[in-house]
Amino acid sequence: MRTKAGSGESKVAGSRNFTGCQFKLGLLLVGTAALMGPVFPATAFASETSKDPAITVLVFNFRQAPAETLVKAEKEAGRILEEAGVPVTWRDCPTGNEPCQKGPGRVFFLAMMAGPVQNKFLDTISGYALLPAHLAAVYYDYLPRIPGGESNKNDIALVLGCVIAHELGHLLLGAHGHSIGGIMQARWGIEQTRLALMSQLSFLPEEARLMHADTVAPEPKNNSASALTSH
Repeated sequence: MRTKAGSGESKVAGSRNFTGCQFKLGLLLVGTAALMGPVFPATAFASETSKDPAITVLVFNFRQAPAETLVKAEKEAGRILEEAGVPVTWRDCPTGNEPCQKGPGRVFFLAMMAGPVQNKFLDTISGYALLPAHLAAVYYDYLPRIPGGESNKNDIALVLGCVIAHELGHLLLGAHGHSIGGIMQARWGIEQTRLALMSQLSFLPEEARLMHADTVAPEPKNNSASALTSH
């Protein structure tokens, strides 16, 4: 997920910033997947097919985001996915080697991370999905900016919930990826953040149909990861 830069000049610089960050973020996510791999067996991932659309998300709060904010964000992301016909069970997991309890349906990983250092005056990457590892990462320190420059805990939770739903959407949609409208837009600006604060960001009807478990999400042909950037 990418957030738009504010001016034409910064958009060009932001594009270079995004390209440079992709490699670093890819390495970071591969390392994260390796750390989380022993916690849960690979056989529990989304490769199993079922007509039950429910999913379980194993949440690893490496960033130590405030628990209250994370719970509210999970609730918002769950609401968005539920509207698309995908019920979610959240499992807050320890970040050590302790096992994490499996829930119903297909299983995905969600890592809350600080993320690599980015220039906040350019396009910044707010989230990333690594499809082969069934892993979504959200960079808590680089969430889309709140209009007006001021935010409260509830605003942060709403925006965070939408970013989480976006990245989980990648894992459910596979190669279908980004769209020109709705919550799966690749780059978010003020308008997308405003809609997020009003709980009006959602999946498109076609995306909702594709996300159901009885519809096999095709693997991407070229890229195995998708980023969300914001400004």
